[in-house]
Amino acid sequence: MLTRCPQCKTVHPLSAAELSHARGLVQCGHCGRSFSALSFLFDEWPAGAAHGPAKGSNVVPPILAGTKAEKSTEDAEASNADRTEEAASEPGQLAWGLAVVLLALLTVANAAWTFREPLAEKTGFNLWHQQADSSELEQDGLLKDPQSIQLISRDMHTHPTRSGILVLSLTFVNLAQRSQVFPDLEITLLDAANQAVARRRLLPDEYLRTGADTTAGLAADVYLPVLLEFGDPGDQAVGFEIRFL
Repeated sequence: MLTRCPQCKTVHPLSAAELSHARGLVQCGHCGRSFSALSFLFDEWPAGAAHGPAKGSNVVPPILAGTKAEKSTEDAEASNADRTEEAASEPGQLAWGLAVVLLALLTVANAAWTFREPLAEKTGFNLWHQQADSSELEQDGLLKDPQSIQLISRDMHTHPTRSGILVLSLTFVNLAQRSQVFPDLEITLLDAANQAVARRRLLPDEYLRTGADTTAGLAADVYLPVLLEFGDPGDQAVGFEIRFL
């Protein structure tokens, strides 16, 4: 069974199975023209062809449409499979990346905590640390960092011998690495609903003993006891709070 390209007249041999597989559509193996083999089908060598079957120079196997379609389908399926594998691998790669970053951060934090004391001894590190901490200020050559002062004990009671007087006793400590100025004390008397009844701010000269030297400041890790007396505002004052300023 033969078919002939309508464009270049090249003759193509075909079998019934190949024709059925290609559904009648073929592509010329010589010029690339696609055509229906059923429209140009011959049982014998077609009349008018330039060469006979004995010479064979004009006999070229056709490109079957079904073969090309199957190849395209296989290529498409392979491409889809590759894209599916890439899409499936993306969440895994993202999770690994996040895990690596988290591990690096934990390693840095652990190293900083482990070697905090050797680092603190380095002058350059201390200077950087003090500059980075905006809460640390200088006043008269001393550190001023009220947040590093911690209240250790506190108590409020009526004066044992003088009526109408409240006695406040407290102890605080400087947790900074060096001496700092004595803080101002803001004392607020509170009622049962935790509302302010009275408030007063005391300067160091007002709560330290008479003649105390304040120029050296409050040394690091020093516990300072303070005893204060106030006029009793009455039964409303049942508690108090203290702020270091």
